[in-house]
Amino acid sequence: MNEILLFENQEVRRIWIEEEQQWYFVVIDIIALLTESSRPRKYWSDLKSKEKKSSGVQLSELCGQLKVKANDGKSYKTDCANKENLFRIIQSIPSPKAEPFKIWLANVGAQHIDEKTNKRLAARRKLQETEDKFFQNAQSKGVDKDGFSRIINEGDKSLFDGKNIHEKYGLGEEENINDYMRTLLLKGKDLAVETTDFNMLKKALEGEGHISEEHKGNSKAIREYLIENTGIKPEDIPPEEDIKKLKRKAKNKRINPTDLDKQ
Repeated sequence: MNEILLFENQEVRRIWIEEEQQWYFVVIDIIALLTESSRPRKYWSDLKSKEKKSSGVQLSELCGQLKVKANDGKSYKTDCANKENLFRIIQSIPSPKAEPFKIWLANVGAQHIDEKTNKRLAARRKLQETEDKFFQNAQSKGVDKDGFSRIINEGDKSLFDGKNIHEKYGLGEEENINDYMRTLLLKGKDLAVETTDFNMLKKALEGEGHISEEHKGNSKAIREYLIENTGIKPEDIPPEEDIKKLKRKAKNKRINPTDLDKQ
């Protein structure tokens, strides 16, 4: 995912690396706005040579070559650095904009984490609401609490092709796998439960057995959809941090400027 941000009306391109769960920023964009150089690529090349001679640090080793979209609409490989390494690069650039930019950089990183967390929290909450509604309706169809748990578990087996997700996630049997699922899985499971609840009423299904078969079918359909559209099996999607911990964290965290000296 590529994005363009603005710092003092100047563009800063960044790309999200899903495997690392972090942003990488285009170095020459940072060079251009901090130095106001008309030749940021040459400035960057000279800076790397200068830093190597003066401190022995290879700034290029702090970067990765990533394909980023340019003004002509095409994507080209260019030096990009994550936030931590970018702070180190900025230390080598004499500029009055350096400190304000470091504060801005810290905050835009925090904003993404907040947005990502909020989406996951919302998806988890929605799934819980859907399951609660499903349980209320299932009770009128002769399903008790234990029977409902079995229905949900059978659906999970279909979604994950019978794999033991507690074991795969490294969880105890008493823990809820929903609290560790990524947003994509939470939304997929929510759709399966919502569909089962709808069809249970529409088809006038009665009893645990019939409702369980309906839910297994809907969960399998979600599994097939995810595989077809992502190329990844649901059981191979890695877990995330316990969502209960996220609920205890401040949502719109901002970084104190004094903390940047530690970067």
